[in-house]
Amino acid sequence: MLVDMANPSPDCALPGSCAPARGEERVPLVALLGRLEAAFVAEFDARLATSPFCALSLAHSRNVLRHLGAGPRRASQIVAMTDVSKQAISQQIAHLERNGYLRTEPDPDDHRARILVLTAKGERAQAHVKATFVEIEQDWGALLPAEDDLTQLRSRLTDLVAALQGAGPGRPAPPHTEPC
Repeated sequence: MLVDMANPSPDCALPGSCAPARGEERVPLVALLGRLEAAFVAEFDARLATSPFCALSLAHSRNVLRHLGAGPRRASQIVAMTDVSKQAISQQIAHLERNGYLRTEPDPDDHRARILVLTAKGERAQAHVKATFVEIEQDWGALLPAEDDLTQLRSRLTDLVAALQGAGPGRPAPPHTEPC
């Protein structure tokens, strides 16, 4: 699924892909990151499709299952931790419940509320999902020239995300000041 940047495939020449557009010296970083995310989603979903957890997708895994690793939570807490709409999370929860990965129970702190709890199947799925993430990263890391390249890439991206999140109200205004 990954593209050889030295010899991009013809479909890489599409706008926003992995090949520079005419007149560009290099591909925009956002295009590369988007392409990598799409490749990861496809690889992850393909691996899950051939597993005992074929009813799952990456969306179920990263939006719901991972947030139940520390124990039961309310759906509203999961919505607050993701960049996904309440409606989408509700649909994913319903899918996971229908397929036996989780169940809802009364919240012991507030019996009017419900909490999401992983079933034994959900716990096995969560362990499988974590292992799949690690396997894909290891496979991708093996494609890089140096053993620690993926570790360095993760570190640099983590630093960039932290710097961007830390740049808030005190961050200088962008140079474009004309009204839109």
